[in-house]
Amino acid sequence: MKDRRTEITVETYEVLLIKQRGGLSRSWCRTCSKQVALISLADAWIAGLSAETIRQGEEAGRFHLIEMTDGSPSICLNSIIQI
Repeated sequence: MKDRRTEITVETYEVLLIKQRGGLSRSWCRTCSKQVALISLADAWIAGLSAETIRQGEEAGRFHLIEMTDGSPSICLNSIIQI
C-alpha cells in the first residue's frame, strides 16, 4: 500500500486601519529618498509596536524616524510595511 501525504498551506493577512481627519501626514524620508506617508508614534503603539521595538528598529536601520516641524517624531510608513 502506498503512503499518502497531505500538505496544508495556511495564509493569513492582517489589516490595520488607522483613521485620521485630513489623511496621513507626508514628508521627505532621507533613507527612502522620496516623499512618504508618516505614522505617529502613538499610532504605531496602537498598531502593536512597543517603544522598545521602535527603538531597536531605528538602531538597526529598519525604521526610519523623521522629526516633524513641531519636534514630534514620526515613522516612515514604508519602513514599517517592509517588516
